[in-house]
Amino acid sequence: MADHIALQVDNLVKRYRTVTALDGLSLTIHAGELLGLIGPNGAGKSTTVKIVTGQLLADSGTVKVGGHDVLKAPLEARRQTGYVPQDVELYPFLTGRELLDYVAEVRGTDPKTANVGELLERFGLSAAANRLTREYSEGMARKLAVAAALIGDPRLLILDESLTGLDPRAAAEVKAVVRERLEQGSAVLIISHILDVLERLCTSVVLIDNGKLVERLARPEIDAMVAGGTTLEDFFLEKTAP
Repeated sequence: MADHIALQVDNLVKRYRTVTALDGLSLTIHAGELLGLIGPNGAGKSTTVKIVTGQLLADSGTVKVGGHDVLKAPLEARRQTGYVPQDVELYPFLTGRELLDYVAEVRGTDPKTANVGELLERFGLSAAANRLTREYSEGMARKLAVAAALIGDPRLLILDESLTGLDPRAAAEVKAVVRERLEQGSAVLIISHILDVLERLCTSVVLIDNGKLVERLARPEIDAMVAGGTTLEDFFLEKTAP
């Protein structure tokens, strides 16, 4: 399992008319790895995530999730991916429980064995399970989105600014979930501007800018950098200086 590749991105290119969002981007995430993806606004982070999750087509290059090509085997690739977007949008006329049941069916998981009740309990949503999601607060909606992303035991969990809007207890629960997923052999990709959190949590960090990979730091390199008095924020500012 240690050598299993959860996500393989090879030479992605994506252009929007005259703007090149991705310019030959390649990266790999192995099972048990927590990768932080950082970069300035417009660096290509959102475009990368949209291509990985099948929301957008690349002009060229390939993406495989759990060995499944997102173009040739899109259903299998999506079933291997749990995704919490930056802007959470839920089905407003479903209850929290109905939404999780629906996600289970879409993922090919029997709702009766999807541990829906346990997920609702874990994220403090049991009391709101039968309320319409349109009545949920921002924090409740984000917690439900995280719960939905965990259904089906995905090999790759993608969290895009997923700590935003959460109270400290809920944020701690999401971090605990991340640690559990890593211990169980899944991979986690976190996109965030909260660099001090990534500095503490990630096994590696990738910095991209102008659609290209600028540098990848492994955990020992991050530790050595911090021990020398340089934070991940310092690293970011230096590498992305105008």
